[in-house]
Amino acid sequence: MACSSSKSHPGSALGSAGNAGNAGPSGIGGGDGLNVGHGNGNGGGNGGNPKCAGQVSTAQAIPLDMVIMLDTSSSMLDETSTQETKWAAVKRALQSFLTDKASAGIGVGLQYFPQLKPNTPASCTNDAQCGEGAPCFLNLCFDSIPEGLYPCSTVADCPRTTQSGLRRCLPVAQCSNAPQYFCPSVGAECTTNTPGENLGTCVGIAESFCVNATICDVPKYSTPAVAIAALPDAAAALVASINAKEPLGDTPTGPALSGAILQASAWANAHKDHRVVAVLATDGVPTQCTPDMIVDIAGLARDGVNANPSISTFAIGVFSQDDIASGAQTSLDTIAKQGGTNKAFIVDTTKDVTAQFQAALDSIRGTRLACEYQIPEPTGGGTLDYEHKVNVTLSNGDKKDFIFYVTSAAGCDATNGGWYYDVEPSVGTPTKIIACPSTCSAFEAAPSGASVSIQLGCDTVIK
Repeated sequence: MACSSSKSHPGSALGSAGNAGNAGPSGIGGGDGLNVGHGNGNGGGNGGNPKCAGQVSTAQAIPLDMVIMLDTSSSMLDETSTQETKWAAVKRALQSFLTDKASAGIGVGLQYFPQLKPNTPASCTNDAQCGEGAPCFLNLCFDSIPEGLYPCSTVADCPRTTQSGLRRCLPVAQCSNAPQYFCPSVGAECTTNTPGENLGTCVGIAESFCVNATICDVPKYSTPAVAIAALPDAAAALVASINAKEPLGDTPTGPALSGAILQASAWANAHKDHRVVAVLATDGVPTQCTPDMIVDIAGLARDGVNANPSISTFAIGVFSQDDIASGAQTSLDTIAKQGGTNKAFIVDTTKDVTAQFQAALDSIRGTRLACEYQIPEPTGGGTLDYEHKVNVTLSNGDKKDFIFYVTSAAGCDATNGGWYYDVEPSVGTPTKIIACPSTCSAFEAAPSGASVSIQLGCDTVIK
């Protein structure tokens, strides 16, 4: 007897500034092993930094705020290799991050998914108990096309049948050694196509869950459980909220990510001098609500990046080896890439989940140190010439590297890197300086003691 495979939890490169002289003997090349060019500040040509005594100040990172959208579906109660639940390990990581002195000054807001309809019970034995979330998942379609998890009351609720003409609506039963598999014949042996895999016998269930308990409305996810506020003062409310939460339900990733980006956008519009990001933390692929296709959910992340102000999406996946083998990592990488953060953080449940999850949050926290900076005010008053009299440099001892101004994000590329403003000076007043992704990576990799500086009053080094 074959079993259904449906789950029980539907659940760097910096531009060269050249050297002295008209164009300098190095021109616009001459980078070192990191493709970082060196300007000595003595020349007056287009390839070098103009000779002047400009105002120089250490770059001050833009304040970072994050909206964490945290998966609290039932599968977060699955055990890790240490017999601790994923939820317990993730909670401990979050609490450590929120109370870490290194997190001071970061703004954090929090919401959970799924959101459930009012009075939805954790389990049910009949439809009436579920209220708005009915029906109770007591019967399941077998032999339907396309394959999938189809609750039913009668055979008429089941999709088209196979060529054999069978169409069955049977009581829900699960394999004793692998409850993520449903099976059609109580008492029979569960079989699989995987040699040597023992799924046990097919056993009935005493209670189930409400099928339509999940709220799919985006506004429910765009309203925070805990609004953004700065650490460490915000830590107590955040930790209390996390401690009060118990995992239950499915995985409506689409509306959850939409809600996180909307939260972040609203905050960013009210705090123009901050960098605001969305953090999607999940242990599975979408199982409820639309959009439910990864390409469409990744499109939501891309829309956030392209919005003004731009919202980046970071993704953290808490996955087993089976999840990764089934493509969960690839799916989350797709969301992260479209969200402007290149690659998801993967937490392997066969290893220390708490340490890995906190390391992911620490890495996200570190982006405030390398990617976006405040624009200093000119000393002595006056109007700042954003287009022609601002430079960004990376200094390490006596070595100073001038970073190209590329005018907009479209000018960034993996070879030359550079920096640009959040608002092009020709259309508005900039509020922050943003490093291109490859330049940001180079800043992050810079040795201890290196510093980023902003120079006002000297001719801008342009790509």
